[in-house]
Amino acid sequence: MRGRAYRAVLVAAVLAAGVVRFEWGPHLLLFVYWMEAGVAATRGAVQSLFAALPPSAAYRPTATRMPFPLESLADVRGSIRLSSRLPPVYPRSVPYVLLAVIPLAAFWPLGGLLLTGAVAPFVETFAPPATLALAVLVVVVDQASRFVGWLRSGAYESTAATGGDSRKYLVLVFVLVVVAPLAVDGAQAAGVGRLGLGLAAVGARAGYDLVELRYPGWLESMVFSDETVGTERAVETPDGEPVETFDSDRRGTLAAAAISGVLASVLGLMLFPVLFGGLVGSLVGGEVLGAPYGHVVGAAAGAAAVVGCRVLVELVVGWVVSGHVVYRIYPDAVVAYNELTGAAQWSVRRDEIAEVTTSSDLFAAVLPEWYDTLKLRTVGGETHRLGYFEDVDSAARLLDCERTR
Repeated sequence: MRGRAYRAVLVAAVLAAGVVRFEWGPHLLLFVYWMEAGVAATRGAVQSLFAALPPSAAYRPTATRMPFPLESLADVRGSIRLSSRLPPVYPRSVPYVLLAVIPLAAFWPLGGLLLTGAVAPFVETFAPPATLALAVLVVVVDQASRFVGWLRSGAYESTAATGGDSRKYLVLVFVLVVVAPLAVDGAQAAGVGRLGLGLAAVGARAGYDLVELRYPGWLESMVFSDETVGTERAVETPDGEPVETFDSDRRGTLAAAAISGVLASVLGLMLFPVLFGGLVGSLVGGEVLGAPYGHVVGAAAGAAAVVGCRVLVELVVGWVVSGHVVYRIYPDAVVAYNELTGAAQWSVRRDEIAEVTTSSDLFAAVLPEWYDTLKLRTVGGETHRLGYFEDVDSAARLLDCERTR
């Protein structure tokens, strides 16, 4: 707490010195605050990746609310340690982080254009002075110090990421980039000088810090609080050694991820970014190569670039979700264990398996055997998939179930 107070005083002192010594105006300070909002949102997103507790099911979007980005990651159990100096990262947090980041990332750049007068007459267009680097440095150091302090406190061990902060951030950014500039313009029209408005802007920033000191984490309270923490049902694994193990073939995992990326790009909401990429590519291609050949080549390249990015994302997701899964068949159970995250993903008692079906995927008929899969259906109606690997016949025989096509 004391460290945060010292940092708040330091930031306020630097900003006040900028107003008095370097003649920073109120609009320039709002621009600094806009940059700080982006850095703070990035810090919050990174912190969410380390949240060790599972999110509450109440925060998981349903089909009636909004799409859930990279939904398959939300069901991944376990964690990945990227460095011995950092806590492990939990893949299940990634979709919730995206829920918070996507709306802010869509609006935050527009806020910068508004504050610089590039797209709307809220303020006069200005070129940031060289001394602005000092304010940016102080903001970045402040946010980095908060991140390091959060890690050292071990707060990540008792938190869950749910992406619930996006509304508060959007409201604050809206006030910062729309309401505040209009208020400054009104005060200037009333005769208030640059020095007075600048110090008032610094005072508003100091007041924000005082609220944070009095109510720690109030802005992130929807993300980091006990109310957002859910429960995770334990996966029961038998004692002893398995009868047989089947490693997932990463060729099948990558092929499935690539197919999923292409299909996701042309179906659903992702079609709009693809069309936009094609439009931008068409405009650029027309300027560079000339019409009409340049428009066609540019549109194809722009659309392909968006599809390629989505495929790359799906490849990473597939690598995490199923690229390192080992299927262990015990005398009385089947367990899917992810060696990358170090945790069992699911288990099924063999006496509860009602049916096994193989390679029902549309592409299984044209791809090699390493793309084969098994789907287990239990007497309770649950389904689990084993894939991708070549020797599905041996797995089916071990499960004592009739294999169907």
